[in-house]
Amino acid sequence: MKRSASRHQNTQLQQQRALLIALSDDLALPLLQVKTGLEVLEQKDFVRSETVTIAQSMALSAEAGLQMVEAYRLVLRADQLENLPLQPLSIGAVLEDVAHRVWLYAKQYSTSIEVDVTGRLSPVLAHQPSLCAALEVLSTSLVRAQAAQSQAQDYRLILGAHRTADNVIAAGVFTNIQGLSDRTLRAARALSGRARQPLASVPPGAASGVLIADMLCTAMWQPLRAAAHRNMGGLATAIPATQQLNFV
Repeated sequence: MKRSASRHQNTQLQQQRALLIALSDDLALPLLQVKTGLEVLEQKDFVRSETVTIAQSMALSAEAGLQMVEAYRLVLRADQLENLPLQPLSIGAVLEDVAHRVWLYAKQYSTSIEVDVTGRLSPVLAHQPSLCAALEVLSTSLVRAQAAQSQAQDYRLILGAHRTADNVIAAGVFTNIQGLSDRTLRAARALSGRARQPLASVPPGAASGVLIADMLCTAMWQPLRAAAHRNMGGLATAIPATQQLNFV
């Protein structure tokens, strides 16, 4: 029994170390964007409107990096808790809140954000900070991935939720990214300790966000799975509905 527990702890440590490596790689992107913006601002003959635009872009890049760090800290805290404190939540309100947080970042990548909740859904039982953080880092990661994979100028991101055939509520982020599947997710989890780019279908700078979201969803109820919503593919987690009438 002790040997089994020790192996489990070693596996967790390896996963955390691997995720930290991927996170450090991905954080290089927003830092590089900030560095480039500062170098541009050092040049002369800038009008005020151009300076403000560059400063706003740097602020969004820095915020995205901080957002990923905070989500990773939630992963670490989840590992330290035997059970996350769950509470009834309105999934529609959660998705609207996440959309509000990331819409400026998405706009920077010419991406429109929609919230789509199919039908009247009961409140779900989840850990609010983890669910919001998971959907937030997943959204920003897929925004970057979609822009990197496609030549189109206008992109679309849906934060959606619907009831499944198993009578649970699936909530996630949906885009036109190619190559997202349960198989690629399983491969990413298996390779996370051995590869610097464990998710081949997601470009560098975005993979750790997907893995962090996956770990947060796993700590609550179920890991991410490939799913579809409104004829768009994406990644979603299944959350049980609660019969409680009061929610936050």
